Amino acid sequence: MSRVDRRPVAVLTVHSCPWSEVGGAENGGMSVYVRAVTQALADRGVPSHVYTRMEDAGAIPEADVPAGCRLIHVPAGPVAPIDKAGLFYNLPDFLRGVAAHARAEGIEYRAIHSHYWLSGWVGQRLSEMWGVPWLHMAHTWARVKDRDRPPGAAPEPLQRIAVEEEIVRTCNRLIAPTAQEVEDLAELYGAGRSCVAIVPPGVDLERFRPVDPAALRRRLGIAEADRVVLFTGRLERLKGVETLALAFAEMLRQAPALSLRLLVLGSDSGNGQAEAAAHGGERARLVALCRELGIADRVSFLGTVGHDQLPAYYSLADVCCVPSYSESFGFVAIEAQACQTPVVASRVGGLRQLVLDGISGYTIPRHDPHDYAAAMLRLLRDDSRRAVMGVAGRRVAQSYSWEATAGRLARLYDEVGADYDRAAALLLMPAALAVAGGG
Repeated sequence: MSRVDRRPVAVLTVHSCPWSEVGGAENGGMSVYVRAVTQALADRGVPSHVYTRMEDAGAIPEADVPAGCRLIHVPAGPVAPIDKAGLFYNLPDFLRGVAAHARAEGIEYRAIHSHYWLSGWVGQRLSEMWGVPWLHMAHTWARVKDRDRPPGAAPEPLQRIAVEEEIVRTCNRLIAPTAQEVEDLAELYGAGRSCVAIVPPGVDLERFRPVDPAALRRRLGIAEADRVVLFTGRLERLKGVETLALAFAEMLRQAPALSLRLLVLGSDSGNGQAEAAAHGGERARLVALCRELGIADRVSFLGTVGHDQLPAYYSLADVCCVPSYSESFGFVAIEAQACQTPVVASRVGGLRQLVLDGISGYTIPRHDPHDYAAAMLRLLRDDSRRAVMGVAGRRVAQSYSWEATAGRLARLYDEVGADYDRAAALLLMPAALAVAGGG
């Protein structure tokens, strides 16, 4: 019987603290993933230490979140938010900070699991320094985003592409959420398919389930007769909110008898602020667009909403729209479906897998507002269709669990660790044979 490895995994999330408010600035699906996975791994007896950059002077340097998982804030650069492009130049400080912490504590890690390209730069160097295997999950890839980016969206920086190429060449195992990402990695980065493990994320089915939205409806002043379309996510061109606004205007023109409302949750990302700087940011640009379209009185921009409040918003909505130009997995889609809300989404990335076209919602192959409007009106005009698709969506969501994700990751840590040890033994074998033979 093999010995259980109780050494912790070093988890790197340089650019955002997973326990900060989800939906604001750079915190989104990656933070949801890291929080849920580390909790599920801790429940399985797999401890982890999550390293993130200190950007808040009031943050506790270390905390157990939850038991079995330590959150460690590492000073690197100014103790303030930094845009991701600028953060690249603080990575050496972060690397030194993590290494110093591990050395001072006498910690021996079994593996490194990095998230996003900035953390991958650090992970590659720590792997060499510590002599432990390194796994990486990108969450998004620069060349995929550049291939699919809409007009006005900023191209990804060249240093990001260079770092990602290095990650693909040197990482012991890449982790992809869907088969589509494996194909993207092979096509755009030349990654060998055997070096990529598919580990789908999950959804918290206890939290994300249908709830009574009556109190929220009253607070927002939404009438029982209103039909509600919901968007939630960071505000930037890549998320496609402009397409949704144009589609919503078309819906109002085509169905004047329907009382329609559009709720937009989320705040500007760094890209959103930069891309729409001339307008005062992406939210301001979208607000101005809604006024120009004559739909401002039917659209509410509600800002960032706590993750624990989202089930009420999903339950309030008659349809959730995810019009992204690029989406590695699609947490919004799976959370909405868990709440029995049909989804209309772009047919990109993981959304192709999560939203079963014609069963739990509709996927749109082009970024044409008329196509989105037609799909959403089909749902909003047919209560029975909407209810049937809602039930189907809940069944889709039930096939994704964080327990299954953590189980696959735990096996992967064991597998990659065994491969790493075998490779190290093979490298040492010639020297051992030479010593034995007196060479």
